[in-house]
Amino acid sequence: MLGVIGAMSEEVQLLLSELTDAKEAVHAEITVTRGNYKGTDIALAQSGIGKVNATICTQMLIDIYKPEKLVFSGVAGGLLPNMRAGDIIVASHVVQYDMDLTAFGRRHGETPGRDRLIECDPDLVGKATAAFDAAFDEGGGEASLMLGTIASGDQFVEDTEMLRWLQREFAALAAEMEGAAFGYTCHLNGLPFAVIRALSDSSSESASDDFEQNLHKACRNSFRVMDQMIPAALAERNQQDRRTRSRPAQPIFNTR
Repeated sequence: MLGVIGAMSEEVQLLLSELTDAKEAVHAEITVTRGNYKGTDIALAQSGIGKVNATICTQMLIDIYKPEKLVFSGVAGGLLPNMRAGDIIVASHVVQYDMDLTAFGRRHGETPGRDRLIECDPDLVGKATAAFDAAFDEGGGEASLMLGTIASGDQFVEDTEMLRWLQREFAALAAEMEGAAFGYTCHLNGLPFAVIRALSDSSSESASDDFEQNLHKACRNSFRVMDQMIPAALAERNQQDRRTRSRPAQPIFNTR
């Protein structure tokens, strides 16, 4: 079984509409729908917004539904110039940018005894990039794909200074409010995970207005990738992902 999580109703409703043999259950006030998605058994949950909700939902899904792998999908704010609403970011790493123990000599995002950046599962990352290619016809111009760090914190970023700090401190491509908490929880449980985001805004002072305007477009693009990703997620490792093809690839950002 594959565990799939989105934070908001808009981020899960298109996936819900394609589920067959669907059965709902509620745990800790979180609705989980178990069903079949084009031949793959999934447990689909709407976590709610923020790191605490994401952590509770992820651990609950792991404990009750026993998924082999997990994917978090939805929207995020872009952090680089020339990004467009609807562009896709596949996380190579996730980091909690608002973890701050700098008073004790730690770097921002660093928790004692834990890696600062948590790496997403390379196989799922490869399948996500292949899913993007299938969804958008090998780069037809509707959306661009980037691979790199996604930074998570309990704050909706709409400040240029914060945007620049996230770029410089973590080499982050996007900011959102759940991915790192989800990733840390999967990591501590020893389970492969991936985080896939479509951009709804630019994390600048106009971010809240941009979010409202672009939310549905971003959710549609995220859904298109997930629609291709889910049937492949539990399959044996695919060696023909974006990183092993002979044709030129989109830039891959190294965050180490």
